[in-house]
Amino acid sequence: MAIARTASQRRGVVVAIIGVILLLTGCSTAPSDRSAVDPAAREAAVEKAQGGAAELLDAGMHDNQWTGPENSPPPRPGLRITLIPEQMASTGSSRPAKAIESEVKKLGWVPKISDGQGKPEVQLNALNTAVDEKVDAVILIFVDTTRVQSALQRALAAGVKVVTLGSLKNTPDTVPDVSFDWVRAGESVAQYAVWKSGGDLGMLQMRNADLYIVVNGQYKGSQDYLDTPGNCPGCDVVTQDWSLATFEDPTIGPAAQAVATRLANPQLNWVSCFDSCLFRVSNGLNRAGFTDSVSGAGFDCNPENLDIIRAGGVQKVCFADPREWLAYAAIDNVNRMTNGLPAFDFTESIPVALFDKDSLSQLPPDRSAELETKGWQGNFDFRAKFEQLWGIG
Repeated sequence: MAIARTASQRRGVVVAIIGVILLLTGCSTAPSDRSAVDPAAREAAVEKAQGGAAELLDAGMHDNQWTGPENSPPPRPGLRITLIPEQMASTGSSRPAKAIESEVKKLGWVPKISDGQGKPEVQLNALNTAVDEKVDAVILIFVDTTRVQSALQRALAAGVKVVTLGSLKNTPDTVPDVSFDWVRAGESVAQYAVWKSGGDLGMLQMRNADLYIVVNGQYKGSQDYLDTPGNCPGCDVVTQDWSLATFEDPTIGPAAQAVATRLANPQLNWVSCFDSCLFRVSNGLNRAGFTDSVSGAGFDCNPENLDIIRAGGVQKVCFADPREWLAYAAIDNVNRMTNGLPAFDFTESIPVALFDKDSLSQLPPDRSAELETKGWQGNFDFRAKFEQLWGIG
C-alpha cells in the first residue's frame, strides 16, 4: 500500500508540472531573435552593465566606515517587544529576527518571535495579539503594512512603538522603516546578468507578488534597467509571479514554476529571485538538467546560496546586504522611540555589495568563513558600534 501511494503521489506531481508547462506554453510570447541585435549596441550595453556590477563587486572586498548616528539614549530595561517576521522559513527573514531576539536580551528587553508563516492573516493576528498583550514595541520584518492595517492602527492607537525592516514604503508613512536602496539591488543583478551573458540575455524573473519590497524594489530595479533603451537591446524578459503560500509546494511553488517556464521558453538563460527562493529554484533547475544552460542571480547572499556559487552551480551571483546590521538599526530605532526621540534614517548608512565565484575566491580566510557561516556582515563591526551607542559595549 505504501508503495502504491508513493507512485500515485509521483504521478500527481508529474501531471501537475505538465499542466503548468502547458499553461505557460499557451501564455508565453514568441522569443525575439537576439542574433539580429546590432553588435555595437550590444557591446555598449555590456560595457555599461559591467561598470555598474563591478562597482558593487569591488564594494564587497573593502572595509566600510560608520556613517550612522554617533549617539543613542540609554535603553530602558524591561521593554517587551514582539518580532513578526514575514516567515521564519525564509532565511532572509529569520536572520534579522534571530539577531534581534538575541541582542535585545542584552538590553534587558523581553523578546517574542511570532512567525508570520508567509500569510497576511497570520501576521495580522500576530500583531493583534501583540496589542492585546500590551507590548511596548513591535518590529515587522518584511511584512507589508497595507495587509495588516487594522491591527497596525490598533497598535499605534495603543501607543505601541512600531518599526519595520524591509518595507520600503509604509502605510501610514509615519511608521519608520529600516532599509537600503532596494531598487539599486535589482538594477545591480540585472547589470551582472547583461554583462555575463555578453548581452545575449533571456531573463526569467521569479517575482513574489506578496512582498512590496520585491515588487517595488528588487523587481522594479531589474525591470526598469532592462526596459531602458540601450541597456539590453534584444533581450527577452519573462516574469512569473508566485505566492508565499506555495513557497515549499513541489508542484506549483517557485521551483516548479521556474522549471516549467524554462521548458516552455528555451531562450531563457538567466533567472532571478531572492535567495531563499533561488535556492529552491536552483535545486529544481539542477534536477531538471539545466545546470549548464541557466544561470541564477539572487538577493541576500545566504550561506547556502554561497555554497552553490562557489561550487559553480546554477546561481552565479548574489546581492548582499548586512541583514543583521539592519536588525541592529531596527533595535536602535525602537530604543530611540521608546525614549521619546524620532527614528534615525539608516538608508544611506547601510553598505551593499555583489559576490560571485571570482570575488569569493579573493576574500581573506576570515572574511570568507564569516560570509559562509553568518552571511555578509558589511565589512565593519557594527555590533560593537551599536553596543557602544547603547552603553553596553
